[in-house]
Amino acid sequence: MKVLGPQPQINQDRCLAWNVERSPCEQACPAHVDVEGYIAAVRKRDFPLAAAIIREHLPLPATLGRVCHHPCENACKLGRLGEPVAIAELKRFIMDYVMIDGVDPVPVRQTQRERVAVIGSGPAGLAAAYDLVRKGYGITVYEASPVPGGMLAAGIPEYILPARIVEAEIDYIRKLGVDIQTDTRIGEGLSFHDLSGEGFNAFLLATGLGHSARLDIPGADLESIQYALPLLRRVNMGDKAAFQGKVVVIGGGGVAMDAARTIMRLGADEVHVACPESTTRMPALPWEVKAAEEEGVVVHTSLAPQKFVSRQGSRGAVVEFKRVVSTHVDDKGRISWTLASGDGSECTMEADSVVVAIGQTPDPSVMNSGPFNLTKQGTFQVDPVTLLTNVPGMFAAGDAVTGPNSVIDAVASGKRAAVSIDRYLKGEPFVEDRTARPPVVNQDVLPRGMRISPRRGGLVLPKHLRNREFREVNLGFSEEQAVAEAGRCLRCKTCNRCMEEYGCVAIGWSQNQTIGKITPRIDRDLCIGCMVCPQLCPYGSIEAV
Repeated sequence: MKVLGPQPQINQDRCLAWNVERSPCEQACPAHVDVEGYIAAVRKRDFPLAAAIIREHLPLPATLGRVCHHPCENACKLGRLGEPVAIAELKRFIMDYVMIDGVDPVPVRQTQRERVAVIGSGPAGLAAAYDLVRKGYGITVYEASPVPGGMLAAGIPEYILPARIVEAEIDYIRKLGVDIQTDTRIGEGLSFHDLSGEGFNAFLLATGLGHSARLDIPGADLESIQYALPLLRRVNMGDKAAFQGKVVVIGGGGVAMDAARTIMRLGADEVHVACPESTTRMPALPWEVKAAEEEGVVVHTSLAPQKFVSRQGSRGAVVEFKRVVSTHVDDKGRISWTLASGDGSECTMEADSVVVAIGQTPDPSVMNSGPFNLTKQGTFQVDPVTLLTNVPGMFAAGDAVTGPNSVIDAVASGKRAAVSIDRYLKGEPFVEDRTARPPVVNQDVLPRGMRISPRRGGLVLPKHLRNREFREVNLGFSEEQAVAEAGRCLRCKTCNRCMEEYGCVAIGWSQNQTIGKITPRIDRDLCIGCMVCPQLCPYGSIEAV
């Protein structure tokens, strides 16, 4: 029986769900994964549902749970009150949990006549293949290396991303129906003309940046100088030849940190990293630098190498540096610096080996295999919206377009390319509805009267075991840790606190299918006017009228 009395009304200016088309975390994710959705499933211990929500948008989720730089956490509103939700750790837990059962996907039947060739099996290529095969296209991925995965398999060390994880995720994509052919290099023996003759209707160039950038200073050809990417590739392929003595790594990015940590595990007595950037300007992420230092790597900033000099009577080199006063990064990500002069502006380091990790470059055999327009950096020049190259039917994505970038950005690029290829093959407009809509987020609204619990930390390999073993360092959440961490989520878009936690049947939400916006509503026929909901809403958005 309906009770007469005050009725609740939602104040749209204070209601988060009313003002958010996507929650802040989902908006910040380059792949726009429904973060809030899978966290809600973890909270209910429905881990298969959580995995299904992730896989709706994201290939390689267990990989990204380990290596994503998680911009979603930077946008998490809980971070303004304390520490953000450990979103990446939750993704990793979900996928590790469901992968234990080894459930195979249902193969997708090819329903489209067209076939697509993807050149490169890194994150961008696999993401595009994943989306296109689910749309019914026949997909073949060509990989030059003997193992698929691109830099995921060849460049990221085992102690960060175990090979079994990459293998399992690629196996899942294969079982969906994607054909992956390894040891096949385009441009050397197999041309795009050959592939066109095999019936492919569109191509995606996702060849990445698999070569180390060269350091052009005197002495760079000394025997004791080597490069980081070939080193990491060799170790990942099983060749763990030992290092001895003192090793200097030149570079300040993530690859330099990976190389330094790997060299420590290969037996070096000392590992030093030297880079031109200051501590706050290093390209490496803060937790990458912290992990290296915890394992004994010594980091020297604001040093620019000038020359390598052979050590008399022994193998090795002396590295001559100049101190850097300031650095500048342009809009293309290129760094330049101003060197100090006068007394104290120079220093040297002796090393038994030197490893150079100053950046990555594309594979010239692919870049030169067709009449492609290239940028000054040697990457593919594409339409910024559609990712179409100057050659009809040929698209490009990932680092081969953007230059060095994160794994999740490469995945997002591959997904964008898949949309373009699908529209191209169907003869649909390329650009329509492709421009990004600005987020509609009321950033000033915060929960009132909420007690914020501390962020959970996953299990970690003890420090004394880390720098001499290739076992995975971060071990992830237990089930109880994951459920508790999921409970910290503020649920910025679904307005479900009253519905789920307090059992009110009158509060629900409706979804505008055109824009995907979720808005709360109060069902006046079900509401009995108890007026409990205004007291419970943490955002103060429900008022009595």
